[in-house]
Amino acid sequence: MKKLLIVDDDPYLLESLRIVFGGLYEVSTALSAEEASEAVEQEQPDIMLLDIILPGKDGIEFLHAIRKKYSRLPVVMISGAPSIRPVMKALELGASDYIRKPFDIDELRLVVARALHLGDLRHQVAGLERELARRPFVAEPDGRPIKEVLEDFERTIIRKALQRAGGVQTRAARVLGTTRRILRYRIEKLKIVSEDQSA
Repeated sequence: MKKLLIVDDDPYLLESLRIVFGGLYEVSTALSAEEASEAVEQEQPDIMLLDIILPGKDGIEFLHAIRKKYSRLPVVMISGAPSIRPVMKALELGASDYIRKPFDIDELRLVVARALHLGDLRHQVAGLERELARRPFVAEPDGRPIKEVLEDFERTIIRKALQRAGGVQTRAARVLGTTRRILRYRIEKLKIVSEDQSA
């Protein structure tokens, strides 16, 4: 069974989420970044649900710190903040996704499951990249690095999904099996221009 670590300063919410995810994951909880740091070291969770607003070190600071040692740990942010800015910062630091309070339980389960699946895929890709790095042939025949080739491939997939969805990002996200916010983030990151989206 996969291990889920939930970090929030509300003990009642933690208990509720323990019930929500019980049976699906092996659940552990922490009330602060300091507690969570110990839990990550001792329990080696497969995924973390992390509140942005925490006492002491906040969720963004903790995410930044944890990324240095556990770069591939999928992290879903919980945001009760009115501003989207902390969420965007978390995504820049490598958070897999986020969900806003108050949240729908079914959506929360889906977001966590999807982030875990995405984490597994990234782990597999990292393994393939390490394998490719050990071989003399690490680029496409035209000489481009593998990373650049993969980014071009992702651009093509996103453009085709947008075309199939008539330019509507919500539908395209559904086609790709992701959320609209993550799709929008990847569109900006890959510099896919608006005319491609409406194509």
